[in-house]
Amino acid sequence: MKLPTASNQPPRVQEALPVPKSVLFELAYRAGELALDMQRDGLRAVRSKSTEHDLVTEADFACEALIRDGLAALTPGFGFWGEESDEQPHDEYFWLVDPIDGTINYAAGVPWFGINIALIHRGEAVWGLSLVLPQFELFWAQAGHGAALRHRDGTEEPLHVSRVSSLSDALLVTGFPYHRAEGDDNNAAEFARLMPICRGVRRMGASSADMAYLSSGAFSGYWEGSIQPWDVAPGTLLVREAGGLVTNYDGAPFGLGDRQIVASNGQPGVHAALLRAIQESRAGKFDPDSAKEK
Repeated sequence: MKLPTASNQPPRVQEALPVPKSVLFELAYRAGELALDMQRDGLRAVRSKSTEHDLVTEADFACEALIRDGLAALTPGFGFWGEESDEQPHDEYFWLVDPIDGTINYAAGVPWFGINIALIHRGEAVWGLSLVLPQFELFWAQAGHGAALRHRDGTEEPLHVSRVSSLSDALLVTGFPYHRAEGDDNNAAEFARLMPICRGVRRMGASSADMAYLSSGAFSGYWEGSIQPWDVAPGTLLVREAGGLVTNYDGAPFGLGDRQIVASNGQPGVHAALLRAIQESRAGKFDPDSAKEK
């Protein structure tokens, strides 16, 4: 997969969305309602995908089809890349969609999953939303225009990352790869390294919601390896537009071609310390004090 190098500053786009954002919100709500309806009716087709831990359900395909058809009708000249169909387009503009992020939670009835929809222009997300379910909390952002939480009644509130200034005071969130039993690069070392030196680490199971809540200030940092573009495209824009920072494990601006991500409120005492701890854990160094801001 070849995508342009990213910047930590959100792209500044002057053009308006090709359709009213309210129409996109309604499309996401319809997909969310379909997912919950199918969950209540009982999921009859749940199977493994890339590994025995990686699940896909009939609802993943149904929601992707609903979103794909809706976007095709709204923006016929745009490409489409969904997790389940997984056919990368080459259009200048295309939609990137995860129809149900956090499928294991969804299939098990755990109330922490979501829907990701992002508009990509030349490798960068310029508009995106994460609909956190079953709460129907819709987090959205447009490049250069900030980020907001939209409630189902239509009211909105602006999003801002937390002001936590040190890793020791930061509540972090992370995830583990589906191939975690197949090798040592499974986030175990990073988790063990960070857990004692921050306020706490949560493993919630849906990167869409993880990054949405980071953009709202609930979490102050997030890291994960082996992620896919549809997992984090809206979240990356949300965090940056809410005032945060998103890089890869080397500290370079995160791009959709990267597979490792570190996102935070942008405070040096959080982001730099988080990066340092991750890098040292991956290098086999174990000095917890070095990860704390001096």
